[in-house]
This record gives sequence, C-alpha cells and structure tokens, in this order.
Amino acid sequence: MKKPLIINLLTFVFYLTIHAQAVYVDCNIGNDNNTGTEKTPVYSINKAMAIINSMDNDIYIMKINPGIYVLDKHIEVATKKPMTNKRIVIEANILPDVSTWTPDKMPVIISKSKTGEIMSDDAFLQDIWITSFYVNESHVTIRGLKFLGYSYNKFFYPITRFNKAKTDLVVEQCMFLGNLQISVIQASIIAHGDSVKVDHCIFYNANNSVVYWHDSGNGIKTGNSMTNCIIYGATGSAIFTYSQDKDFIFKNNIASNCKIFWSKGINNSFVYSLDSCVVVNNQIYTSDGENPVTFPMNENNVIKEGNISLRLINKIWEPLPIDHLHIIPNTLGYNFGAGLFKQRKQ
Repeated sequence: MKKPLIINLLTFVFYLTIHAQAVYVDCNIGNDNNTGTEKTPVYSINKAMAIINSMDNDIYIMKINPGIYVLDKHIEVATKKPMTNKRIVIEANILPDVSTWTPDKMPVIISKSKTGEIMSDDAFLQDIWITSFYVNESHVTIRGLKFLGYSYNKFFYPITRFNKAKTDLVVEQCMFLGNLQISVIQASIIAHGDSVKVDHCIFYNANNSVVYWHDSGNGIKTGNSMTNCIIYGATGSAIFTYSQDKDFIFKNNIASNCKIFWSKGINNSFVYSLDSCVVVNNQIYTSDGENPVTFPMNENNVIKEGNISLRLINKIWEPLPIDHLHIIPNTLGYNFGAGLFKQRKQ
C-alpha cells in the first residue's frame, strides 16, 4: 500500500471517529484517553462532556453504559458549537423501554464534592449548592439515569438550570432517590425559564420533585409540564410552581405520602389544572411552600382517596424487580401507567 493511501485512510478513520453520532461512556472498561466510540468508550462523564463541548466535532449525544458514576464536581451541560436544529442528549445506552433493560442496567449518578460549587441567584436562598448536571444551554434532554441523594450537604439539586435565557429542557425516564436523614435531595430538578418538560420519572423520598422556578424575565412562563410521573414521600412539596405559567400541563401523575402536594410562589395567581391524576395521603394539599394556603385548582379525573402500593424490595439477596418503585398491578393508580416505562413491562 502506498504511503499517501495509508495517510488518507488514517485521516478518514479519524474523521469518522470525531464525527461519530455519539460519545460513549463506560466506568468499567472506559479510558479517558480513548476516542469515545462504542468500542472505545471514555471513562468519565466529564470527559464525554468535554468532547461534546469541543468545536472539533459534530457530537451532541452522550451514551452512558451501566455502572456507578461518581462526580467530583458538577458537569456543565453546554457546547461551544452552534445549536441550530441540534440538541444535547445525555442518556443511558440501554433505556427502560428496551426489552433487555433491567434496573441494574440503569446508570447511577452520585456526587461527592464536600463543598458547594453553585451560588443561588435567589435572595431567598443565598446558599452554596451541590449539583450533578448544571444545564447552561437550550435544547437539552437527560434520559434514563438514576440519581442518588447526597450525604454531606442538604442543598443538593441533581439537575439545575439557572440561566433564564435558556429554554427546552426535557428530563425523562429518570429516577431520583433520596432520604432526608441519610442522602438528601433538596429538589431533584430546579430550573428557571420556559419549557421544562418532565415525563415518565420517579421521585422517591426527595424533599421536592421539581421546582419550576423564576420566569425568563417577562413575568410569565410557558411550555412547562409534568406528565406520567410517580412522586412518593416528598418531605417538602411534590411539585413547586414558583412563578406564573400560562399553559402548564400536569397530567397522568401519582403523588402520594408527601408533606405538601402542590406549592406556589406567594405572587403566583395562575390557576393550575390537574388531569387524570392520583393525589392521596398527602398532609397538605396546597401551600405557599411552608404554610397551608388554599388556592383554586381545575381538576379533571383526580382520585383523592385510597392508598398507593409501590413495588419495594422484600429480600436483600434478590435482584431488583423489573418494576421496582412502580405501582403494583391491580392496585390504585396502576392503570394510569405512570413511571419509567413508556411501554408497560409485562
């Protein structure tokens, strides 16, 4: 083979590598010196995000293989590349609807920094926060990941977006698992601005599930929603809509055994709607975040009596059941289909 042909072949292979459709991460067999292809994954999410951020490729998708990923510091989700007709996708390589999926194949995200890195811009919460994914870009999807609580700091927020100018954040098929005494999640998702869509997620013992925070600056928010989610055991609010929305969608959700079902900001006069939901055994129905405050809600097919039964672990030596933390078949709320699966598992 002639030398110019070899050089051209190597150049072509390099081009295919950096212009691949996704960068793959594997904490078991990966290496951050790898190129990030499916066969040569990188080791860390931080390295994968650096590849997405680089101007030298056209990669916007991160595929995370099963494993436990420990973050020394937050991951800034952004890119230097133009986002026209593009979106950043961070997702499990094996998603819950795939036939081979089992709970142990869900990538686990743990944060371990002992000091906060993010300063809240809200005067009410001038605290240093811990976060896993600091979203600083529009058009972002985070899908199929399991986030565990934090052991050192009560101000832990796995997914945050503070830039009010950014829009279009989708979080779907994720689990957020906390414990007030041991591994705290203050709010699983907290975001300023428009178009925060949360779908088919499970929030278990997180203090708050989603905080739809400040508007983008024009006084009213749009495009926000929560659908097909299970919220269980929130020690704060199952849902917190701080600023006014003009078209918020809350549909097909289960909210049970929480301190507060729904909180609003004190200046939020928007009348929200609930459609086809189960809301049972919560101490307070509506609140200003601290105190019971009655405000009107439009309700359609909302069940308020009965008990929710989740599939829990009974024997520690057995594998996690396929429907772990989902509604047990033939019990209240099962027919709603809320939870991780867009296609119900048999």
